[in-house]
Amino acid sequence: MSTMTVLGQPAALTRKVTGFIERARNAIQKQRQREKVRAALYGLNSRDLHDIGIAHSDIEYVASHPEIDPRRA
Repeated sequence: MSTMTVLGQPAALTRKVTGFIERARNAIQKQRQREKVRAALYGLNSRDLHDIGIAHSDIEYVASHPEIDPRRA
């Protein structure tokens, strides 16, 4: 006999759906953060980017790889 939830669905199915929703939410939050970083970097002029060690050509890479600090290269 399987454990049932309040809605009458099996508990395992409910956990899978909840996990999926949580992963989707996390992915959306990460995407929004990358968009904010990308917009902030594109808003800087060449001198400011140079001061932090980033070239215009590096902006997409830096925004897509938040775990990498370009200043430590």
